[in-house]
Amino acid sequence: MYITVHGTKTALLGKEQSVGNEAPAVRIKKLDGSENVIGMIAPNVQLLIAIPSLKTEVCSLGAKKFNGLIKEFSKLTTYMITTDDMEFVKAYAEKESIDSADIVIDTERNFARKYGLLISEGKLKERLARAVFVINREGLIVYKEVVAEIVDEVDYDACIEAVRNAVHIKQKGHTHEDWMSA
Repeated sequence: MYITVHGTKTALLGKEQSVGNEAPAVRIKKLDGSENVIGMIAPNVQLLIAIPSLKTEVCSLGAKKFNGLIKEFSKLTTYMITTDDMEFVKAYAEKESIDSADIVIDTERNFARKYGLLISEGKLKERLARAVFVINREGLIVYKEVVAEIVDEVDYDACIEAVRNAVHIKQKGHTHEDWMSA
């Protein structure tokens, strides 16, 4: 897959994911230094927001905008994933009061590779492409957007609509009534 970085065609490395695929499990680093696994099946719908660098205006504005947009969802777990350094990210999260999402760091580029978002060359080499993924409770990708030009923003309306739909769909599996009638 390709995106453009300031108009220059740039390849993305890793395994491209599609809507309907099982979301790969990936290990990321939380701001307290502990590791966590995201993706795959989970009790809540997950919103994964890939952020090239919170040091840029577009990324910073996007993080703040998503922080406000997702407040209405109690059954949503949101991760803002970046490759920025830990100290900067900690200071940013505190300064900007990011409280609706966990900002996590893809130190090993595990997320970048498993979701096909690793920028291959140029000034942003080893950074993430700007993207969003919505993963339902069964661990399936139900929405994906990889922004074609790195300086453009995601389609917030379409993303939040996908979150709304995923959060309000009943989880598959056995219900009490199904079990009793078996």
